Amino acid sequence: MGSKSRIAKYIVPIIQKYIDENNIEYYIEPFCGGLNVIDKIKCNHKIAADKHKYLIALFDNLDKIDSLPEFVTKEHYSEVRNSFNKRDRKFEDWYIGAIGFLASYNGRFFDGGYAGLVDTKSGITRNYYDEAKRNLLAQRDDIKNISFINYDYNFWYVNGVEYENTLFYCDPPYQNVKQYGISKNFNHDEFWKWCRKLSKKNIVLISEQNAPQDFECIWEQEVNRTIDNNKRVKATEKLFKWNGGVSHE
Repeated sequence: MGSKSRIAKYIVPIIQKYIDENNIEYYIEPFCGGLNVIDKIKCNHKIAADKHKYLIALFDNLDKIDSLPEFVTKEHYSEVRNSFNKRDRKFEDWYIGAIGFLASYNGRFFDGGYAGLVDTKSGITRNYYDEAKRNLLAQRDDIKNISFINYDYNFWYVNGVEYENTLFYCDPPYQNVKQYGISKNFNHDEFWKWCRKLSKKNIVLISEQNAPQDFECIWEQEVNRTIDNNKRVKATEKLFKWNGGVSHE
């Protein structure tokens, strides 16, 4: 679960250098996703935020992961998904988050299709749910000192409240890439405006493929991106930082 697991080894040292050289006390991820970057960052205070309440509920209840079923059938997956759609509260939020993310292909919350046992092109049968569950359990010790909150990104600059000497790492929904669930209809122009405001007194680093002209690319790497169970495409991951200029877009 999490789209940054493959590039974390490249961007974590960059982020960590900014933290160390600027004596940063607070590290915040407004789009925490699968925690594949923040779990490797060293900082006195680490905050993982996301607007997806079922994701945060899952992370807030990591002590219950061991109680998850060893295998999730397609029938049970559908049962939990239907409960989520009806909002009938048959299952707790953390459990809906667990099934929705861990048992959906590519970690797409009830939007990527059921990912139980899958026969791959190479002839190997993979249990994607079990793999995702094991990965989360392996992360547990590395994320136990992280504070989790269920807020949208713009919470961090609203009503005149400003932050200083904080490093924000943002992994927003990518522009011109198909979005799923609550990431649909994301306002990219408003996001970049928010980044400019926050960058005046903080360090703001953004993962994207492209950015407005007043943001400079400080790192890039070609990667293979998973589209579905049988399709991979090449893409260029980039890390941006505001250069203090004025956007003309």
